[in-house]
Amino acid sequence: MFRIPKVIVTEDQWLAKGMEKFAESGIDGMVIEKMAAELGCSKSSFYWYFKNRYEFIARFVERWAQIATQQVILESSVLEKTEEQITELLVQMFSVTGKGDFLFYLRNLAKQYLSFQSTLEMIERKRMQYACELFTKAGMPPQEAEQKSFLLYHYYLGWYERHKYEQIHQEEIYRHIEMLKTQLLGVRGGER
Repeated sequence: MFRIPKVIVTEDQWLAKGMEKFAESGIDGMVIEKMAAELGCSKSSFYWYFKNRYEFIARFVERWAQIATQQVILESSVLEKTEEQITELLVQMFSVTGKGDFLFYLRNLAKQYLSFQSTLEMIERKRMQYACELFTKAGMPPQEAEQKSFLLYHYYLGWYERHKYEQIHQEEIYRHIEMLKTQLLGVRGGER
């Protein structure tokens, strides 16, 4: 007798699919049957890991926050010099385009659910706080570092909105980063 092999889909695969679909079309993309079909499993697999759609969304938002914030902080903080850390932070920020609009849809979700509003505020506060810490380490007075981290983050939001569906070439990203370092830190060509 011929048996169809059982497809086992992991929790991580479900979370990755959720992040992908959410970035493409927000809450409207959270159709369990469609995601299950794309993963090659039945929708009962979903309920093995998650009680409901709300829990699923909360879990992949948490995962996204780890990847999009904690990972960036970790990757830049391992570098030795403060200027290298700032450069890496900027590279991480401005290299992420062409991957949908997760943050836009998270903002929309936060308008409906207070818990997502808290998550969004925490993510954004952590991002600005890290930039502020780096600017302070680079010798900027704390109040100025706080103001510039606020300006940088809000500039990033506008820049991302404009370029979110494009693939930006590396040389363009680095030209952009050099301009930002000059404007924010007074750094030109690797000097302070």
